[in-house]
Amino acid sequence: MAEFGEALSERELEIVSLVAQGLTNREIAVRVYLSPNTIKVHLRNIFSKTGVASRTELTMLAVKEGWVAVAPPSQPAASESSSEVEAAALELAPAISAPVTPPWPRARWIGLTLGLILLALVLWLPQRPSASAEGISSAAALVDLPAGESGVAAFAGETGWREVAPLPVRRARLGLAAFDKRLYAVGGLTAEGVSSRLDIYDIEADRWSEGASLPLQLANVGAVAAAGRIVVPGGCDAQGIPVVTVHAYAPVEDVWETFADLPEPLCGYALTALDDQIYLFGGWDGQRNRAIALRYDPVENAWEALPAPREARAFGAAATFGREIFYVGGYDGTERATCEVFLPDEEAWRNCPALLQPRGGLSLASVGGYVYAIGGGWGGYLGFSERLAPQQKAWGVVETPLVGEWRNLGLVAWETALFATGGWSGDFLNRTYVFDALPFRVFIPAP
Repeated sequence: MAEFGEALSERELEIVSLVAQGLTNREIAVRVYLSPNTIKVHLRNIFSKTGVASRTELTMLAVKEGWVAVAPPSQPAASESSSEVEAAALELAPAISAPVTPPWPRARWIGLTLGLILLALVLWLPQRPSASAEGISSAAALVDLPAGESGVAAFAGETGWREVAPLPVRRARLGLAAFDKRLYAVGGLTAEGVSSRLDIYDIEADRWSEGASLPLQLANVGAVAAAGRIVVPGGCDAQGIPVVTVHAYAPVEDVWETFADLPEPLCGYALTALDDQIYLFGGWDGQRNRAIALRYDPVENAWEALPAPREARAFGAAATFGREIFYVGGYDGTERATCEVFLPDEEAWRNCPALLQPRGGLSLASVGGYVYAIGGGWGGYLGFSERLAPQQKAWGVVETPLVGEWRNLGLVAWETALFATGGWSGDFLNRTYVFDALPFRVFIPAP
């Protein structure tokens, strides 16, 4: 908890300047890419640190302390009362500009100097041949490294999400599928390395149990329910090499089978299903990101190539909405805001509105008439999640249970709720969240 007298952070100073300009919490949230509830949390901390009791007092304090700059006021006449002076100061609030940038401390100048020296050495040393830029960015993206002092991103507080039983093992880059009132968390990356675990969550009992392990240790995988099986195509093995094997789990027998191999090795792809057929988009083949679309037919036990999406990328996400498939976001060294829709009946692509902010390592699911994009924060700051009603022209803001970063998580829709588990936020996570997209249901009695 914030305490009186603590220094304000750079983010808090930024919010103070926007409060001083008269912006509402929602307007500030849009400006700084955070949720309104997160702005409330920041303001609560700011009020505690400064001892003010209102936005007006905060504005007056910001002007007094020089945290914001104002247009020079005219000097009041000697006869003016103190209340008139305060009123004049409040009238100047709209003229408040950006916060005054404090001078750099000596330690930062030293760090900058050392950084420039290191950069000069790197440029001076002979360069060895390397792979393509796409290969480098994707290979580096296959693992997660501890974030040092930043740690796990802060819990956003009052959101529409609630926590249920945690995943037994902290991990990210896993596959998650829903089938017959259960969630199936497959493979992934843990602090000990690539995993072959299968954890099964009973939605009604709010309890996890362990199923038969994958035959291979795999990460950067997807999982989807189709043809009565939990299907896990490809993935990256313990050495970070993509594979072609397609594993299929039989829930009743608790055994793994294999389906027809992928046409080429892939991991970090987007995955969904429609009419018991599996659709796979993008991914990394061990050398570069791919602009690829594949469909698996369980009756024929065969994969076929479909028209390709317009961008080569990995770590995007896909979800089915009616007879359309949304393929959104991605990462190729930078996060993407791309949104494309595949029309299976026509085997054609069309564009859809770009995300409000680029997202890599996100997950996608549809429920209650919306498509939800959850997670990201690979390069930019994650302050909210998003949703889109396909008939709308823009994505809208949705609360997120974690801020800062939350990527390569598992997400599925079951009935009227979203279930999200695992992922990376400065460290591997085992939290499991539920978002009730339709908290109220209408039951119509039979006549």
